[in-house]
Amino acid sequence: MKVLVTGATGFIGRFLVSRLKETGCYVTALVRPGVHRSFVPSWLNDGSVDIISGDVTSVADVENAVKDVDVVFHLAALLGKWQAPESEYYRVNVYGTQIMIDQCLKSHVDYFVFLSTTAVMGRLKEIPADVNHPCSPVSYYEKSKYQAELRVREASDRDGFRATIIRPTHAYGSGDKDFFRLFKVIRWLKAFPLIDGGHNFFQPIYVRDLVRALVMCMEERDVTAGKLYIIAGADRVTSKEFIDLSARIMGTQVVTFDIPARLASVVAKANENIGTILGREPLLTRSLVSFFTRNYLYDARRIYEDIGFTPRIDIETGLLETIGWYKGNDLL
Repeated sequence: MKVLVTGATGFIGRFLVSRLKETGCYVTALVRPGVHRSFVPSWLNDGSVDIISGDVTSVADVENAVKDVDVVFHLAALLGKWQAPESEYYRVNVYGTQIMIDQCLKSHVDYFVFLSTTAVMGRLKEIPADVNHPCSPVSYYEKSKYQAELRVREASDRDGFRATIIRPTHAYGSGDKDFFRLFKVIRWLKAFPLIDGGHNFFQPIYVRDLVRALVMCMEERDVTAGKLYIIAGADRVTSKEFIDLSARIMGTQVVTFDIPARLASVVAKANENIGTILGREPLLTRSLVSFFTRNYLYDARRIYEDIGFTPRIDIETGLLETIGWYKGNDLL
């Protein structure tokens, strides 16, 4: 079976390509030329994966990439680029997805997986939130991913497009930039501010579990086509528990201290203003303050009921592997 992965050199894409190779799939990766990559996967240069240079916003590139392909995993997206205008998020995440859909239909691709995010659901009104929870995206990224979801659904309803939408929670693992920054703060500053005490809950998913779910959806596509799934981690942890566990695994004594959410928002806004002047991404933003003060818990039963997927990696095991990888590569 021939499988195409967009966003293949990204954090999740690297793991997905490796897993697909293990299952015996013939893998093609659509890779943007000239993009700096912090962590280069071995398959990028060893000839085991068919590398096609191109961009999801180019009709010609996508048309070439999906030729004779059976399954497409569409992971490519613009995520969290500081000061990127809304139009750029729309161009990559919405327009790029529409091009993928159109060319997949034209080439009679059998099955399409769109990687979205639980962030499209916005601030949760009910806990835990399931797939029927209303969406109220806030940021440019969230809005663009939700609009892309709607394009996939429209094609499914109108054209019989066999597609599955996956909304994962916050994924972590070796090579993830967001959690890596957090680990560096803990490791080197040995102090971490907890907004409102760090009592908010979230449900991170280990990247290998997420990738296993994606591949299972492909293997059971007669069941999963036309469905929307939430993929969440096995453990529900508070921010404080996550910080304390990470510090313990790193062998670091970390001092935590409380900051009221209102003060944190003021500091975050000042950080954003300074970041705008200097052209650098601020360490603390108002969206981060929002994340650390709200509960993000999800009901992921639908995928278990449909294909029997449950996460296998608990938070401690996942962090042990992740932090061990960073240490082994002299990054921590």
